Amino acid sequence: MNIQELRAELGMSLGDFARAIGLSSKGYVSELERGAVSCSVATALAIEKLSEGRIPARSLNDDVALVEEARGQ
Repeated sequence: MNIQELRAELGMSLGDFARAIGLSSKGYVSELERGAVSCSVATALAIEKLSEGRIPARSLNDDVALVEEARGQ
């Protein structure tokens, strides 16, 4: 699953999705969907929570992946 699929499944507009993950810019969500920008740690964790773990934060942010790797997760 990717961000665009999650947003479609939840029936959310770009703006709705942005607000749900604590962002103010629907343009930034559009860029995330296209892979034009990377997620901050906070955004990656918010997306993981909203997706109920179906989009792991480690797949969205390298720092999260490194921490999880170091913790053996």
